[in-house]
Amino acid sequence: MLTLARQARGISQRDLAEKLDVSSAWLSKIEGGIKNTTPELLIRISTILDYPIDFFTNSKRIYGPGISELFHRKRRNVPIKTLDRNQAQMEIRRMNLTDMLNGLEIDDIEIPTFDIEEFNGSVQDIAKATRAFWKLPSGPVHNVTKTIEDARGIIIPFNFGTRKIDATSCWPPNMPPLFFVDITSPGDRLRFSLCHELGHLIMHQDTPNPNMEKQADVFAAEFLMPERDIRPYLYDITIEKLAIMKPFWKVSMAALLHRAVDLGEITPRHYRTLWILMGQYGFKTREPIEFNIPSETPSLYEEIIGVFSNDMGYNLHDLARLFRLHEQEVCHIYFGAKPNLNDTEVESAIKEAEEIIRQYREDA
Repeated sequence: MLTLARQARGISQRDLAEKLDVSSAWLSKIEGGIKNTTPELLIRISTILDYPIDFFTNSKRIYGPGISELFHRKRRNVPIKTLDRNQAQMEIRRMNLTDMLNGLEIDDIEIPTFDIEEFNGSVQDIAKATRAFWKLPSGPVHNVTKTIEDARGIIIPFNFGTRKIDATSCWPPNMPPLFFVDITSPGDRLRFSLCHELGHLIMHQDTPNPNMEKQADVFAAEFLMPERDIRPYLYDITIEKLAIMKPFWKVSMAALLHRAVDLGEITPRHYRTLWILMGQYGFKTREPIEFNIPSETPSLYEEIIGVFSNDMGYNLHDLARLFRLHEQEVCHIYFGAKPNLNDTEVESAIKEAEEIIRQYREDA
């Protein structure tokens, strides 16, 4: 828990050792479980890292990165410190969620898992099977977020601290699958990222491989733009037609262009020409705002907090004790408060969180 707290705060072992006036080797032995800390030192650690002492006595198992982290190309360019901080903060949220789910009954998880080998290596067929499993109608997926939540996947808003990561996922033992997403991402990008992570969870739990990222992209493309349904739309592609198709299929113009060349509806040369034009218009970085796809808002995660606040009568103080966090941290993670608040701002954030909890009860 000491390592988790340190990484969640973005502090290196060396920096923490300096703040504690101990050697890095000595602190390493404490983190490794070779040495025990003293009550006095634990108080100092608690103060520096801003976690309650109870946080460090949590004996729950800590899990590492999920399967989708293994071969993610973008993550290779993200600083290790950022990756460690993200992983630690996600793990703290997972542990909080475990505490809440222990007191709730959730319907059976309806996210399937498929072996690629049983589909003769066809990722497209797995995407078709997934749509069939959920009985999705032909054409675009109306709401990816609701589709995943209806199957009991939990989508958790998360700030990755970098534009190079939009989402990640994991399926911890005895828990629903978890999707951590940057909900500030453009709506089309968020939908594709969710389907990419869904592909990992469906295909790669037991059979990870170096081609996972490509396979997850292929899954997302077929899931969002089924070949049989979209092929008639991909003839005579132009930039204007891509823009018109975007609101209907709820994917980016770039994704539609890639789909057209992947399905052989345009030649590689035509694809390169249109891709160059996309760059000249500035559409590679920002597509026309008048065709933006509204972001889908997850609700299941918030509903779980609402159940605790309403049905079980938890207030902010109770939630903080359950999670072994300070109240201001609970305000930040679950009620939208900014991090690193001063005393006056903390008091205001706590009042606002308590008002949200009160509203939960009135709405119920």
